[in-house]
Amino acid sequence: MTLKKLTFVSLILCLFISCNSSENETSVKKIPSVTTESKNQIKKVTKNYESHEKLKSQPKNWSDIKNSGYIRALKLSWEQEKHLPRSGSTSLVHRELFEDFAEENGLDVKWIMVDNLELMLDALKNHQADIIPRHLSITSKRAKDLSFTQHLSKDKEVLIGRSKISNLNKQSITVKLPAESSYIDTAKKFFPEWQIESMDKAVNSDDLADMIANKQIDYTILDQSAVEVLQSYRTDIKVIHTFPEETYQAWAINKERPEFLEKLNSFISTHRLQSSKQSIRTQDLEAIKKNSKTIRMITRNSPETYFLWRGELMGFDYDLMKEFSERHGLYLDVVVAETYEEMLKLLKQGKGDIIAAGISRTEKRATESEFSIRYNRVDEQIVAHNESVPIKTKSDLKGRTIWVRKSSAFWPTAKVLEKDFGIIIKAADESTSTELLIGQVANKEIDLTIADSNLIAIEQSFRDSLYTPITLNEDIPWAYIVRKGNPQLLNAINAFIRKEYRGTWYNVVKNKYFSNESKKQEIRSERIISGSSLSPYDTIVKQHADPYDFDWRLIVSQMYQESRFNPKAQSHAGAVGLMQLLPRTAHELGYKNLKKPEESIMAGIEYLNWTRERFEESLPPEERLFFALAAYNAGYGHVKDAQKIAKQLNLNPNKWFQNVEVAMLKLQQPKYYKTVRFGYCRGSEPVDYVREIHQRYLGYVTVTQ
Repeated sequence: MTLKKLTFVSLILCLFISCNSSENETSVKKIPSVTTESKNQIKKVTKNYESHEKLKSQPKNWSDIKNSGYIRALKLSWEQEKHLPRSGSTSLVHRELFEDFAEENGLDVKWIMVDNLELMLDALKNHQADIIPRHLSITSKRAKDLSFTQHLSKDKEVLIGRSKISNLNKQSITVKLPAESSYIDTAKKFFPEWQIESMDKAVNSDDLADMIANKQIDYTILDQSAVEVLQSYRTDIKVIHTFPEETYQAWAINKERPEFLEKLNSFISTHRLQSSKQSIRTQDLEAIKKNSKTIRMITRNSPETYFLWRGELMGFDYDLMKEFSERHGLYLDVVVAETYEEMLKLLKQGKGDIIAAGISRTEKRATESEFSIRYNRVDEQIVAHNESVPIKTKSDLKGRTIWVRKSSAFWPTAKVLEKDFGIIIKAADESTSTELLIGQVANKEIDLTIADSNLIAIEQSFRDSLYTPITLNEDIPWAYIVRKGNPQLLNAINAFIRKEYRGTWYNVVKNKYFSNESKKQEIRSERIISGSSLSPYDTIVKQHADPYDFDWRLIVSQMYQESRFNPKAQSHAGAVGLMQLLPRTAHELGYKNLKKPEESIMAGIEYLNWTRERFEESLPPEERLFFALAAYNAGYGHVKDAQKIAKQLNLNPNKWFQNVEVAMLKLQQPKYYKTVRFGYCRGSEPVDYVREIHQRYLGYVTVTQ
């Protein structure tokens, strides 16, 4: 991992945020500048990531790889953080498949980050790496220098732009393409009159679409599958032309490595995938195992079912289906839908295999679809603010106002309350999720709503102002839905539920998401006497923060926010140690024991620096730091999404307070999160996170000057 030369000498946090409890306004106050001497360029190579610049030519055959204990794999820089798959994810599936190959052969993976395809191909040709484990198109030009595995997928290539062209053959257009990409050969073959401009740095498909939408470029070429995913959540790009020839994709290795190639092909033959995007299928479980090796889960992007947190895919339904798929030797693809009706349609069309989305099994629904046995039970409950007029019985609901969407399962329940107890029903906007309705109750914007007990448990872990005075309906079963005519899959999922339901593993997963114990630490300002130490780890923090030009007091403030200085802290989501990193993230940075204070501090500082460097150097240093803190908390992708939304709202996308933080809160609303790459995010978390760290830091500065 290359750490670029830091571009500023000091970190100056010059905004003082004070929230008025009644008006929630923000004031600005200058503080004294905090300066440090500029540092020499850091050249650190961790155990699991290497910089392309430091690589040496080391030819390796299979026996050398085995003896070394690791395999050197190439990855484009932007691929480090996962995105939210909406209909499977080619890059994620390839990565998981390759990591399975490494694990099966007792090897660690040493990832080598490069900025573009040209560097990637050169590194492999020059024996600076062992493999490119991604969906690399096989071309005759590449085949001269590299060996390819068996085909792993196939696709077509498409030209995209802002608007369609009536006659491509009569127009000379300028197409922007990554250097050394197969798209260049395709364009030259079919339209030699086109002007091709190369990009020095590879960017993801969403960023390319942004460049088109923002008129930075006119046209580019992408794989059809990538464009289909883009068009599932954005409407500002058009398919101009689909090229006729199919492209086959595989992994690439050095030439003259027959034993290595044989090992890879043998593994692929056993675990071969058939991309779920390439075919509509209605096969039962045994045929899926034999032919495609992937099972497609249809679900919602929501805090109960499936979401992205700190670059990791999570969710109660996602975790259960991930375990089910692994036990059957399958990979899991995810297909995101917005409504129950859309889920049923995708299932019927053969675009998914099972609906796992917290669906309530009712008598009416059970006559229309093939439901599994229950895998969870929830209660329907009234949600009220704890300062509102008390509710002891249903008779106390008379004259109260309840807000529910007409399309939700709670509408019929509300209608009964209206008829029997005189409650007033208000139809909530269909774009307002139940989570947001609960938030409106917490903020005293509406009187009451109805929600299921699981979602209420999530919200109560973040909000102290909610209570549930009445349970309306008890033990409503959640169940999976499969296609009629797929008895093997139905029997397998029922067997999985019977074995795990309410068992130890199941309860651990359920408590991870729905435990009533607070998942959010109670952050209280501790009194610090001038001249005293800020934490038990000040010396360690000073030592490791300094080379990265971080003010050590900022890191201490962040550490308090994350763990309250408890080195054994572990979050509900599996984050560990003083700086609360996920073990996988830490391992990829080269750190393995996060319960050791120094190792956790080093990993946290390095990860914060990595998030900072992903934001533009042109940003003011303090803004770049605010964005880095938000990305540390919620993930880089969610912050980038918030910047896009800020621009749409005519806010400043390069300023955090009162601008991007406002847009961040919008990521809890379906109206917004359905239109961005990384989907749903509990935006209030990073907003509170940055504000509280900043305020505490300002206090630390005052007492340590």
